[in-house]
Parts: sequence; C-alpha cells; structure tokens
Amino acid sequence: MTYSQAVQFLDSLVNYEKLAGPRNEFKLDNIRRLLELAGSPERRMRSVILVAGTKGKGSVCYMLESALRGCKLSTGMFVSPHVLDVRERIQLDGRPIPKRLFASLAARLAPFVSSVRPSSLVPRTDGVPVSYFEMTTAMAFLLFAERQPDYSVIEVGLGGRLDATNLSDPQISVITRIGYDHLKVLGNTLTKIAGEKAGIMRKGRSVVIGEQEPEALAALKRKARDAGARLVRSESSVSVRSTEATASGLSFRARCRHGAGEIVLPLLGHHQVENCQTALAVLNELSMRDRRIKFGRVARGLGTVSIPARCQVVRRSSLSAYRSALVIVDSCHNPESGRALANVLRDHLPKLRTTNRRLPHPRPLPEGEGRGEGRQSPRVILVYGSLGGKLVEETVAPLAPFVDRAVLVQPDNPRAMPLAELKRVFSRLRIGHVTAPDIRAALFLARQSAICNLQSAMPVVVAGSFYLAGEVLKVLGPAQRRRAWPASAGV
Repeated sequence: MTYSQAVQFLDSLVNYEKLAGPRNEFKLDNIRRLLELAGSPERRMRSVILVAGTKGKGSVCYMLESALRGCKLSTGMFVSPHVLDVRERIQLDGRPIPKRLFASLAARLAPFVSSVRPSSLVPRTDGVPVSYFEMTTAMAFLLFAERQPDYSVIEVGLGGRLDATNLSDPQISVITRIGYDHLKVLGNTLTKIAGEKAGIMRKGRSVVIGEQEPEALAALKRKARDAGARLVRSESSVSVRSTEATASGLSFRARCRHGAGEIVLPLLGHHQVENCQTALAVLNELSMRDRRIKFGRVARGLGTVSIPARCQVVRRSSLSAYRSALVIVDSCHNPESGRALANVLRDHLPKLRTTNRRLPHPRPLPEGEGRGEGRQSPRVILVYGSLGGKLVEETVAPLAPFVDRAVLVQPDNPRAMPLAELKRVFSRLRIGHVTAPDIRAALFLARQSAICNLQSAMPVVVAGSFYLAGEVLKVLGPAQRRRAWPASAGV
C-alpha cells in the first residue's frame, strides 16, 4: 500500500468529523475489536498521558510533548483533527511520521477492518463500520506499542468516556477547561459534559485538571472520588506570576515541585499561560517518578513549542495578493476559544501590527450593514466560517468590538454552516459583513477591506474552524505549511 492508497483508504471510512447530520450513539465495540485483531497494542504502550477537555487540550498535548523532548525523552503524540496533513495526527519525537511508515501502519490494519462487522461485535446491531478516527487511533496505538517511546501523549477526540482513545491505559489523565461544545453528543450542562470527560479517570492514578467553572469542578471532584482517582488542581500545584505579553509570545515565572524560573512561550494569548500551567502540573506529577524531568529542561522544551492554527501569525505568504496584510489564523470554534482570541487581539495586536506604505484604495465592499462604528481599537478584518451546530453567536460576540468588517465563507466540509445562517448571526451582532464563495475569494475581499482608507493595513484574522484554518494555510503557500509543523518528516 502506497501513502496515496493509505489516504484513499482512510477517506473511504466513515468520518464523523465531516459527516453531516446526527451521529450514531458512540460505542467502543469497533475499536476494541480492531485493537484485539491487531494484538491489543493499547496494553503495551508505555507511560500514556491521556488529555481531554473542551478548551486547550491540543495545546496542552503539544506543550507536554515539547517539554518532554526538552528533557531528552523520546515521545509519541496522537492529536486530532489535523490542519494540513493527516500525518500531523501521529508524531514521533515532534515530527509527523514519514509517509512510508504511515502507509505501512494502514496496510497492516486494513485487513482487520473488513473483519469488524456487526456479527463479530457483542453487542452491536446498528452495523456502523470502523470510523476514520478509530482507524487513526489504532494506527497510533500500534506504532507507540512497537516503538516504545518514553511517553505517549494522546489527545481525546470527543468527550472521554466513549472515545476510542480511552481504551489506552493512562499513567496520568488530564482534563483541561470544560465548556459548552458538542452539546448534542455530550449534554447541555457543564455537569453532564464533565461527567463524560471524567470517564478517562483511573482508579489509584492522578488526574490533573485545569481551571474550571464551579459547576464543572464540583462534577469532576465527585467523579474522581467515585473512580478512586487522585485529583490534582493545576492552580494548586503550580504558581504563575509576572506574565508579560510580547509581539512573539508570553513570558512568566512559574514555581512547582521540580523547580522554578522563567518560562518563555512562543505562543500568543494569556489562555496559553493557563494551558502551560496545566502542562507543568502534569510534569510535576511525572517528576515524582522520573528524575529526568527537570525544570530547566522543561523550560527549554516549552520555548520551542509550535502549535498549528492556534493564533498562528502569518507575516508573509508565497502569494503576492495577500502580502500587504498581517494574517492571524486560529481554530477558534466555541465560546471559550472566542474569548481567548479576543484577549489575544487586545493584548498582542498592538505589538504585532506593522506599518506599510500607503496603498491604493480598492472599491468599497458591496453588502452588509454597520461598519463597526464606535468599536474599540485595535480593529481587524475577520474571515469566519463554521461547522453546523456550533454556538457561533456566543463565539463571535467577544470578537465583535475588534471587528471592522467580516468576510463570511463556508469551510469545505459537508457539516459547514450555511452562509444564510452565519449572516443572521453577524447581523444580530451588528457586524458589517460580506460573503465569499470560497477561501481564496474570502482572503482577497479581506485584503481589499484591510487596506481601504488606511495608512497601515488592518490585520486579517481567520477563525471559526480547524478546517477553515487548514484551507487558509494551504492557500497562503508552502512556507506556512512548514511553519505549521516546522519539524516535518521526510517522505
């Protein structure tokens, strides 16, 4: 099986990340059977760190992986969704695995997929085949079981209790901040959502939790007590002070069991300090058993962390049409991430803006009402597209004071929210807007608006979906693909 054939095979599987309409009830029968046929690799993985949560779980995974490598430890990492390349999901030592290895893993598991049928499942009657996410999870588990990295950092896909990744045996579980997302699947209260996330807790083992709303915290405490897990609150385990925002990231001082000192993060947004505090609390727990984890090494590792589509700054692209505006690409898609992005615009944007020479005035944009009069500085042009079922109004509302004009576009995904629905939301928020047929047109319209009647080009912010972020980074050229995962593996 070639790499192209492996990708085609994966694309032939049901993909709930792209599937429109209601999802089937989540069960673990398929992934359990697939792993059993593959020799139960989930039982042979070393030192698994399983990370769930609504906001920040991906960032915490990248921070943990980078910090552990800074300690000269070998790492495996499984994250989702990918932004540009499916190999981003499965990484060894900070690098997406080579195409040949990816194809080999898919080829070894593909024969078992046809064996996973309703008749072989107990109980299972709905006939749902192995999914894209289950297949990539099994591929990661098989690789990590065979390569035996010192630590395997695994991001939960959705929820926790019934997620395919929960068949792993974590040495330590992590739950980042819980908020409202995937309400139809996980429930419409923080208590219900927290209950699903708490399914990754293990008896007699630590679970590190990030800062939580009181309702979610109470539910997690109750679930930890019921599960017999030791609950560790990150803010109690790690103290953080003297946070400073710069044009290139954040610096702060941290103190924990394995040391104290300055942390310099090349990431934007104070929410990343919270995520880093959670990661440091996890490393604090690990350092009690592993003396190789030392604060100085952790700090050096964190200083090199790179996370695609999390307030990723694109200063220039390979396409001259977009060069005159600073572009910030973020995967913001729920109310918590909307507030986090708003804080980034408030704290970092004045430091990021660069003055350009005066540019010709383009023709005004034709539709939409309310150009953002009275909105506070700094202002941006927002390119926004979302999947259906998301709390778009609650997500965009924190951004509204910064938005001069919006360009609305549908991500290339069957679950994309219709433009008519997006327009209604932006009209209610009194944000002037236009629509675009695709992402190239959206970026062109955003650039037009960004340079209109200004001495310096307004920054363009792209938000609303991982899928939209990936489309934008592809359009902006190869340089941005390298920046999204700079340590990319060879073919």
